[in-house]
Amino acid sequence: MFILIMCISHIFAVFFYFYTNYFNIDMRRIFLIFFACILLSGCATKNDYDSVFANPELYSKAVGELTEVITHDIFTPPVASRIYAYSNIAAYEVMATKSKEFKSLSSKLPGFKSAPLPDKGINTELSALLALSYVGQELTFSKDSVQNIIDDHVQLAINHGMPEEMIEASQNYAKLVSKSVLDWSKKDNYRQTRSAVKYTVNSTDESRWVPTPPAYMPAIEPNWMKIRTVLIDSASQFLPKPPAEFSKVKGTKFYDLALEVYETGKTLTVEQKAIADFWDCNGFKVNVSGHVMYATKAMTPGGHWMGITGIVCKNQKADFGKTVFSYTGVSIGIMDAFIACWNTKFTYDLIRPETYINQHVDNSWKPYLQTPPFPEYTSGHSIISSTSATILEKIYGKNTPFVDDTERAWGWPDRKFESVQQAAQEAALSRLYGGIHYREAMEEGLVEGRKIGEFILGKLY
Repeated sequence: MFILIMCISHIFAVFFYFYTNYFNIDMRRIFLIFFACILLSGCATKNDYDSVFANPELYSKAVGELTEVITHDIFTPPVASRIYAYSNIAAYEVMATKSKEFKSLSSKLPGFKSAPLPDKGINTELSALLALSYVGQELTFSKDSVQNIIDDHVQLAINHGMPEEMIEASQNYAKLVSKSVLDWSKKDNYRQTRSAVKYTVNSTDESRWVPTPPAYMPAIEPNWMKIRTVLIDSASQFLPKPPAEFSKVKGTKFYDLALEVYETGKTLTVEQKAIADFWDCNGFKVNVSGHVMYATKAMTPGGHWMGITGIVCKNQKADFGKTVFSYTGVSIGIMDAFIACWNTKFTYDLIRPETYINQHVDNSWKPYLQTPPFPEYTSGHSIISSTSATILEKIYGKNTPFVDDTERAWGWPDRKFESVQQAAQEAALSRLYGGIHYREAMEEGLVEGRKIGEFILGKLY
């Protein structure tokens, strides 16, 4: 911008030289006025960092950029939820230092010690953005990519005239808060589960889950229920009732549940396929082309709801503080929901529709979506969608119409919803259309998710 201004000024200088000499006008006086205008225009956008960083869309953009890193690094949905939760908690803790409405979570998170208040003047919004990124950088693999996000925020502050000492203080406080959150995260049993005993397939019980085509991958995160919860009391606090009793006999409840998946899959409409595709959110889809097998990436279900959170915040004109609170509440809900869901999955260890239908109904049938590599009951997308929608509805009310454009990067057209609950209901139903869940898993998942969301809100407010 400075170079452009100087070029324009030189052009005008030449023009004024000839013009004033020809008409005998006082050139010095005109130049003084002209350069005064130039200087004023150059300073007009300086020192406006307060208004620039008060824009809540900056935070949504930062979370979106973190989602891109998580997607690139191919984290499983449960692990991705952990990254979102701790990163947003760090940002929230910074934001809470100067908020009358939102208070530190130190009294609500067992064992968590909040960082001391900053002893120098900080820009709260910049510091919150940096705290989000510092924690995200520590918990992801692509650290250079996250560093670029950090550098962009600092450069934005410089460009808009934030004093150097304020930038430095904001960085230092973000690092202090991030360390506090990361220290707490190290006590959640995550590291121990990396070397825990792997899942063993029960080959003697026909009702149990077994790996599915095309990759026959082992069960992912079979020990995730051992991760420390954030706000719910335990992984089993909202354990759903057992699924329908397994049976191979026609006319029994379980057979009919499987038959519904089979028959639905054979008669899918264009709209039903669109719904299944939109909510697939398979972070690591294995594709087979002849003898070649390759994987494609997509964001996780948690990443999808992070995107929805940003859309709702923008539509509802939430300020920076409320936006950070919304992301924090939803991300905590998603992490706790995944822990509870994985506890349910590996407690009941139920066979997937694909396996059951191939064995007892039609050995040539394939689901529309690729079956995820873990037990069926209950539906993870149903639980985390219901949890997220419950939290967002409490914050913004039932009237939350929005257009979901989060799947554009993967080629799926936008979908319009009248409320977040409608979106959650569709996300759950997509699992039936996709052929990867029985209806019971979706319905019970929605119920469990609502209970988790309501419980978390009771702790946050």
